[in-house]
Amino acid sequence: MAVEVDPSDGAWAPAGRGAPLLGRTAELTWIADRWRRTTTQRRAGRVLVVGPGGIGKTALVETAVARATEAVVVRAHAVPGAPPGTLLGNLLAALDVAVPSVPSVEEGASVLLAGLGEKEDRGPVVVVLHDLHDADETSAVAIERAFRRLVHDRVLLLATARPDGIAAHWSRFFAEGPDCETRTLTGLDVAGVRDLAAAMRPGRWSRDTITRLQADTGGHPLHLTTLLRELTDEVLLGDAPLPPPRPLAREVADAAARLSPAARRLLACLAVLDRPAGRSLLGRLHTLADVPLDDAVGELTQAGLVDAASPADDRFRVHHPLVRSALVSGLDEEDRTRLHVDAARALGGTAALRHRVAAAGGVPDADLADELESAAAAEAVDVPAAVTWLLAAAELSSTGEEAVRRVLAAGLLLVDVQDTRRLRLLAPSVREAAPGPERDVILGLLATQDHDPHAALLLQAALDAPDGEPEVRALAAVRLALEHIFRGRGAAADEAAGRVPALSRRPLRLEQARILQAVGRGQHAGPDAGLALLEGHVDGALGADPAITAGTLLLAAGHVPEARRRLQEGLARARSGAASTSTHRAHCHLVEVLYRCGRWDLAQAEADIALDWFADGHLPWAESVAHAVAALVPAARGQEDRAGAHLAAARASLARTFNPQGVHVVALAEATLARALGDGPRMERALRPLPAVAERGGMTSGPFAPWRILHAESRIAVGDLAGARQAVRSWSRGAAPMWFRLARQQVQGRLALATGDVARAAAALRAGVDLADEHAAEIDDECPVELAELRTLLAGLPHVADADELRAAARPVLDRLAAAPLLDPLRVDDRASETRDTTPDVLTPRERQVAGLVAQGLTSREVAEMLWVTPKAVEYHLGNLYAKLGITSRRQLRGRRFS
Repeated sequence: MAVEVDPSDGAWAPAGRGAPLLGRTAELTWIADRWRRTTTQRRAGRVLVVGPGGIGKTALVETAVARATEAVVVRAHAVPGAPPGTLLGNLLAALDVAVPSVPSVEEGASVLLAGLGEKEDRGPVVVVLHDLHDADETSAVAIERAFRRLVHDRVLLLATARPDGIAAHWSRFFAEGPDCETRTLTGLDVAGVRDLAAAMRPGRWSRDTITRLQADTGGHPLHLTTLLRELTDEVLLGDAPLPPPRPLAREVADAAARLSPAARRLLACLAVLDRPAGRSLLGRLHTLADVPLDDAVGELTQAGLVDAASPADDRFRVHHPLVRSALVSGLDEEDRTRLHVDAARALGGTAALRHRVAAAGGVPDADLADELESAAAAEAVDVPAAVTWLLAAAELSSTGEEAVRRVLAAGLLLVDVQDTRRLRLLAPSVREAAPGPERDVILGLLATQDHDPHAALLLQAALDAPDGEPEVRALAAVRLALEHIFRGRGAAADEAAGRVPALSRRPLRLEQARILQAVGRGQHAGPDAGLALLEGHVDGALGADPAITAGTLLLAAGHVPEARRRLQEGLARARSGAASTSTHRAHCHLVEVLYRCGRWDLAQAEADIALDWFADGHLPWAESVAHAVAALVPAARGQEDRAGAHLAAARASLARTFNPQGVHVVALAEATLARALGDGPRMERALRPLPAVAERGGMTSGPFAPWRILHAESRIAVGDLAGARQAVRSWSRGAAPMWFRLARQQVQGRLALATGDVARAAAALRAGVDLADEHAAEIDDECPVELAELRTLLAGLPHVADADELRAAARPVLDRLAAAPLLDPLRVDDRASETRDTTPDVLTPRERQVAGLVAQGLTSREVAEMLWVTPKAVEYHLGNLYAKLGITSRRQLRGRRFS
């Protein structure tokens, strides 16, 4: 029985493709719902459409975007084999953001956030990223990092990718959270096949024919389109079985065979070029000298084999990578070589090298190999491109010795940027090379990644090689120092990094060595010794890492405000494009600093950023540290489930990738949680290893290290008063920071209480409160929590005349911190309760963060940069907190205190 069908009212076809989008009503509704949630609920979203080539991913996304008429649309396409930062650069250009060069990951993420915020001024934004499976790694990390920070923004990310080539981190990125979704496109159902057939070949279709079409093609739109173009009405509508589906290569070959000779030549050129090409480039190809380009382009677009590179582009490319592959594979070797030679001549310069390599066909060519090696040497910044040229040069080398030398040179570049993924691909060739320092450096780095204890032996051999190139030995020294630091062997790291100045004159290498030497010395001689080595080398440094390292050492030494200044300085340098390999470490330590300064909501925001750094899988060893610092604030608030989840994740990470720093921070977070829960034995167990570690020297040996106070309290909590007194007597009294001086008075008060000496306890606590009153400005910025605890303890003692005043002074600080365990001891009368400032209680943690920064006089853009969100998100939070606080302007926030 035949049925009459009409094309769908919602059909849409990209120019020249002929096949409308049909049978995707459910998918379009899904994207439309996601878009409504983004615009009405102000919830940024991420949507990934996955499917094989030709299934209709691009058409689906573009149709959905076309229906979002109020959207500000920003598009970018990933290009296979493109240099690092290409996709990010294309996206920034689409946002009208000008950057002078390829930005770093940190800078790129920051600039991208600012650009998206500016676009939101014009309306809700849709960012379309096509072909994510081809995205370069630098762009991928920066884009993920920026979009993870979007929450209360009217921004929807719509992306397409093929499942066979997409990296695992993209799959996680589009699956984490309620506002992230992935949809896999499969073939059209029977109704979709019917609609497509009716649109392409209007008429009457039998149900049996449609069913057979769907079964034979799996509903694949590209395959369906080919059959509907090729088969006659008699075949389609007859009773005979439909011919079996043919491979795509055959379909493409048949489609090309029906073209005019001129169109076939143009199609072959576009396939070999493998890049969008305008009339200027095509006009330089000898192969197309007598081809009427406009007529040929029209014929190819009408056949659906070629289309514009993007909706607003006047360049052309083969419709789909699968079609291009089929076309190239269909060329005979002689034609393919001739076209590559023609493309190389037309392009010239470095762009021609890829075609010259393809034309060589693997036949040794010493001159071309030398050119490729020279091109690699010129790529001072683009390491992946330099590696590609070196490996191509190795393939075309006229001798095996030259080939091995170039493979090792490529491996050394990858060692320098720690690209272990590509290094592993080279490993078999490297292992076959003759022993030598280059081979040892490469295999040594791979061994460090595999946690092989022999890694240090390989790197040490490369460093000690008497006939090794000095720069290669310097690279070995740096990698060896890093391995020793990772294993907690500070003295060995100090010695290895100290050998670099005699081997290298490269400024960045020398700066890197000094940083590693400072960290190594800090590990074995204490943080002050490391700081002394950095003195005079932070201000005016080339990169961001000297400031970050100084901040790390200052924190270990107990100098919290100075640590905060240096860490923020380092992060600011990194965001402005300064070289850095320690940004993840800076974010983790800044969490600790903000926590110690009583800025707990800001510490939580910074912890979110720190956790983002390993979410893409690039820094698995940092996961333990990131989760441990993320546990600090919920631990201090007594939020056992939340803190426990982070601590469990940290311990699991440590089991996979041991990290001494992670062990230390996990111990601190464990002890903090136990303290909040009043579990003395658990607190003591968590801190038990630290005194012995500190006695051997290292970062924990600083005289004012934070763990010392907790350790003394843990001894009191388990009744070991002698141990607590011994700990207090061992503390240095010279030049102690204010927080440590207040904490010492608190511990002495607790010790006295444990022995029943209330008068002595009151004297110790009162001395601490008086000391704080003498340094009020310093206290407010450095250690408000220590003072609030002193006041609370003192107010809880009998016969304290100003107990109500002490409670009233402590209560707002603890309220702002939401420090429930510290608030519990407070028992205030009704009159004191009436004076309590409850304003912050109605605000969310993010609103408190925004309010606190705006109250300090920061602009929305400055707040956005500090919290790593868009300025629009800041304005959204301001609007909410204005309504909750009953105010109308930023001025009314000035002078108010928020954590």
